[in-house]
Amino acid sequence: MGNRLRHLWLDNRKYFFAACLLFFGGALIGYFQAPVVEDMVDKMMGQLKEIAERIKDNGGGPLAVFWMIFSNNVFSALMMMALGILFAFFPIIGLLTNGVLLGFILFKYSAMGVSPWVIFSAGILPHGIFELPAILFAAGVGIRLGVLSLRSVGVLIQPHKMAQLKNDWYDTLKQFPVAVLTVIVLLFVAAIVESTITPTILKETVGQQLQQLNLLK
Repeated sequence: MGNRLRHLWLDNRKYFFAACLLFFGGALIGYFQAPVVEDMVDKMMGQLKEIAERIKDNGGGPLAVFWMIFSNNVFSALMMMALGILFAFFPIIGLLTNGVLLGFILFKYSAMGVSPWVIFSAGILPHGIFELPAILFAAGVGIRLGVLSLRSVGVLIQPHKMAQLKNDWYDTLKQFPVAVLTVIVLLFVAAIVESTITPTILKETVGQQLQQLNLLK
């Protein structure tokens, strides 16, 4: 299994780094161009509020929070992986929009006098250590599929590259189940941390400040 994971990383690392650039590029846009993207973020925040309401409807306990976070993240990650085959459109858009959302949130905290670095360290980093690599890797696999789709179109005018393309498709699809399992395991751990440890760290560090701003119940 260790050898499979090693090859999985080596074969996908350049797509992972491309995913990182897109995500952090989106975060920079969200932070430095917050007024421009505010309408888009409001719609995304509405979706997050719906998720929060569903958690409350399920009792609001740690188990309900865990399951909602885990199922939502797994669905989003697998969609970016699978739909990447459509010329990488969905993972690219997903990375940019999620990056914009993160940057916008950090900007809003900063505007209210709360250090965005503290919010990131206390409210995102504990579970983000597992979640962000999983999401970025899933999107990277999706981008890899999209590149292969583009190459499949290009081979129509360069048929001599067909053999290499077939090999690359074979290698990618052969690794796909391991990639899915890796992403799910990372997101499982992330959901446990986010539903139990992250709220505690957030309350202990900036809980009083957020309560004063009516941002933390």
